[in-house]
Amino acid sequence: VSGAIIGGTTITVGTVSATGNIIGATTASGYYLAEGTNASLGTVTLVAGTANVATTKVTANSRIFLGAEGTGAVVGALGVSSRTAGTSFAIQSSSALDDRNIAWLIIEPA
Repeated sequence: VSGAIIGGTTITVGTVSATGNIIGATTASGYYLAEGTNASLGTVTLVAGTANVATTKVTANSRIFLGAEGTGAVVGALGVSSRTAGTSFAIQSSSALDDRNIAWLIIEPA
């Protein structure tokens, strides 16, 4: 696609490559991404401040975004402590007592 993809446009294909912008034309527009086995988006619960996420989507260059859902009695700073391309990545809290649910998103740089 050259130019822009504007909200209200439906495209059903395997891959969309845009050299312009992808624009949600209204505030009701959204970006939807499926969760599940080997997905790029999901949630995991920390146990003793750590969690392992199995997904074939992770690469050596993946940008992995983490967000805590809710609060816990003891919380810590979150980070990706390790990754194995094509297999999994690990999340580590600075508190071993952290038991929050963590949402994660993997995006690949172009």
